[in-house]
Amino acid sequence: MEQNNTVLLSKNIYTKIMYECKMGMPNEACGLLSGCGNRCKTVWPMKNIEPTPFSFAMDIQEQDLTFDMMKRRNESFVGIYHSHPFGSAVPSHDDVIHALYPSAFYFVISISHRSADLRCFKIIKGKVKHVEVIITD
Repeated sequence: MEQNNTVLLSKNIYTKIMYECKMGMPNEACGLLSGCGNRCKTVWPMKNIEPTPFSFAMDIQEQDLTFDMMKRRNESFVGIYHSHPFGSAVPSHDDVIHALYPSAFYFVISISHRSADLRCFKIIKGKVKHVEVIITD
């Protein structure tokens, strides 16, 4: 299984991400994910310091503390998630411009419809590539 073409989420991790995104309504929610390779093991909800329904930003100090906690758990930074409360689960123009981590998985969660939608992407130098999400037990 090619690690850049697929990402693994347990049902628990998936549920936690979806819960955090719904709790952020009506604004975008955001957070970090850590794990190993293409397997996400831990969800790190972050405060959206620019809370609006159309954007998010994370505090640099909160990010640094979270990266330290990841290291203490012997996990690596794997990805970033955020919600689109009123949009589809695809990266916006701003999402693409602000994608600073070429090795990260970028999860976009649409929660505006009856059934929420979680999708994942790699964003490298402005190019967006869909990544298959595999939900595991």
